[in-house]
Amino acid sequence: MPEVVIKCLDPFKPLYDLPEGTNIVVLIGGRGGGKTYEASKCAAYSSTIKNKRIVVLRDEKELVRESILNEILLRYDTANSSGYLSRYFDRLDTGIKSKSTNEMLVFTKGFRASSTDKSANLKSISNIDIAIVEEAEDIRDENKFNTFADSIRKEGSVIIIILNTPDINHWIVKRYFNLELVEDGYFRLIPKNIKGFMCIQTSYKDNPYLPAHIVSNYENYGNPESHLYNKHYYLTSILGLASTGRKGQIITKAKHIKLDDYLALPYKEVYGQDFGTASPAGLIGAKIHRNTIWLREMNYKPMDALAIAKMYCTLKFSAGDRIVADSADDKACTRLESGWQGHELSDEDFSLYPQLRNGFNIIRARKGADSIEYGLNLLCGMNIFITEESVNFWNETFNYVYAQDKWGNYTNDPIDDFNHLWDPARYVVLDHDMHSGGGGMERVN
Repeated sequence: MPEVVIKCLDPFKPLYDLPEGTNIVVLIGGRGGGKTYEASKCAAYSSTIKNKRIVVLRDEKELVRESILNEILLRYDTANSSGYLSRYFDRLDTGIKSKSTNEMLVFTKGFRASSTDKSANLKSISNIDIAIVEEAEDIRDENKFNTFADSIRKEGSVIIIILNTPDINHWIVKRYFNLELVEDGYFRLIPKNIKGFMCIQTSYKDNPYLPAHIVSNYENYGNPESHLYNKHYYLTSILGLASTGRKGQIITKAKHIKLDDYLALPYKEVYGQDFGTASPAGLIGAKIHRNTIWLREMNYKPMDALAIAKMYCTLKFSAGDRIVADSADDKACTRLESGWQGHELSDEDFSLYPQLRNGFNIIRARKGADSIEYGLNLLCGMNIFITEESVNFWNETFNYVYAQDKWGNYTNDPIDDFNHLWDPARYVVLDHDMHSGGGGMERVN
């Protein structure tokens, strides 16, 4: 076979020489970034020149031929303009077949068989080198993807996921990316450092071959003076930012920190405790230095006072550890503070949790008419870091918003939801403010 020269956009060159051990590649970003075009070119090359077996998947199989399969066949036709490839392959409407083995080298499958038949047998896929999942933003069922991915077992096989940037709640975003705030409600995706994972992010700015009028349209979506102005569309569909879908977000500038890095910080950890037996009894750890606060989630399960006390024992809280708790539940605070008597618990409980006899260092959170607003203002004025592993903390961050009045205007009052961890964080900040000379609590008592 004659020498083959591959031309591609620079960001996609790694597709042809993946690092050893790569098993997941995510192509993500905005419109015009060349994701589908370059993936289809790589697929045509890999199947015909490298003899790789490729399956193309989409949410519904009947829709696959409308998109990347057609693109793969177009790339094949271009490469086969001399008819040379026809000696070795059959170009079918349903894919590409090897003449020597009579095996399909490129074929399609759907996560759903059709719009009326909602199931598809993904376990039947075998001997696959490359699986291409297109428009993965439409696949909201993570378990379906896991079932498929677990069936790709050939040594050295790779799954290529192609998608326009979805909202921050999509499982692909949560699994593979951290978020960096760009502006209220919009985030840049930062690929996580995961073994075997590679990400290629592009937008129209990475594609010099787009027609000038297309580039002009794209940029006009972000131009307030243009008749095409559509800020949300520009930030998400064009630039490829992830949106919360929520306006009025309260905590807008939190950044990630790894748990190991958090634990290594040379500052005393203080704890914040919310109460709940039906809702989460949120427990957070916090370290504060000057105008920076580092936070981690430690509990998000409902618990009564005794279960919380046992948790403190398991976490090895000492009598000197400062726990700032919701003073609205005075009974729970008193219980945790004073401890339990011998006749109240079994011998096994006292044996396993001896600290239950002595109680814990419970500090009642200061409250008042303006304490919520004042505490949130303190928080929002700080540099905030939250550990990557704090899944519920991040979920609250993106969903904790200010309430709206009947006209849809945002007020200074937050909604009473998504605050099981942010409330105790606020308690800790208010406590720190009072003891560091801030003096703000004098105004909220």
